[in-house]
Amino acid sequence: MYRQVRVAENDVKYQRIVWRKEPHEEMQEYELLTVTFGTASAPYLAVKTLHQVALDYVQEFPTASEIVPTSFYMDDLMTGCSTIEEGKKLYLEMKALLAKAGFELQKWNSNSSELLGEIESYESKDEKEILSDSTKILGLTWCRSADQFKYTVQLPSASETLSKRIIISDIARLFDPLGWIAPSIILAKILIQKLWLAGVGWDDHVPEKLKEEWITYRKDLENLSKVYVPRWLGTSNSSVIELHGFSDASKAAYAAVVYTRCVDSSGNIQVTLLMAKTKVAPIRTVSIPRLELCAAVLLARLLIDVARAMNIDKDK
Repeated sequence: MYRQVRVAENDVKYQRIVWRKEPHEEMQEYELLTVTFGTASAPYLAVKTLHQVALDYVQEFPTASEIVPTSFYMDDLMTGCSTIEEGKKLYLEMKALLAKAGFELQKWNSNSSELLGEIESYESKDEKEILSDSTKILGLTWCRSADQFKYTVQLPSASETLSKRIIISDIARLFDPLGWIAPSIILAKILIQKLWLAGVGWDDHVPEKLKEEWITYRKDLENLSKVYVPRWLGTSNSSVIELHGFSDASKAAYAAVVYTRCVDSSGNIQVTLLMAKTKVAPIRTVSIPRLELCAAVLLARLLIDVARAMNIDKDK
């Protein structure tokens, strides 16, 4: 993606490199004409270019231009449609729109075999690449056939000597952006706090009590592979969507969770876990009522963010 974005002519001098094949040869100077990996401005320039393309061609590709600013994470597009025809139209628009800037979308996937068949018929032999049934989406695994997200915990073999560094390294591998396994993750956060309170150094041996707690927790993480979360919330063009939030607190932590309640035109109701957040209670002693207020604030902010992302009226 970066190499498709040209740098302004008066800025290429800042991307000058010198090189020679052999030590005795003269230095040769080169200037990189496109955005370079690793520079501080690279992510911004790439995303800004993506958004600018959508603005420039909004009249020609209205549907795709509306989706680009909200449904891309760098070069990954995640969106959906209610019908096969809508999906086909979006596919064609999105390909044509981004081709204007030299961005070629590839590696398609969908829970609809029919739509994938349509996509395959349009892709050239060189471009044709349909992803497998199990696809990684921003660190989460999506099963196309079941249309569900699942967790795969891959930790290295347990070390004979346990230190705070090893524990935190393992915890950092637990990726849960939407908080679906928040009740499990918060236990790890609490354990980290206990290690700090115990004054354990990065490479010191962990006290026996905390070591046993970690070994038990690490073993239980295997059960997360049994957790499946439906991708579809039960929404449709005619659905009435409500957001319902709950919060609570204890001496150790506080949390907030948001559910969607969707009612279709036939009156069928579907309630789905959408997002959750947790925080460890401060080290200094705080009363339960105050922690519950912190949880309420966490929930209010979470509801506002979710409502904005889903384009839902805050009153609902």
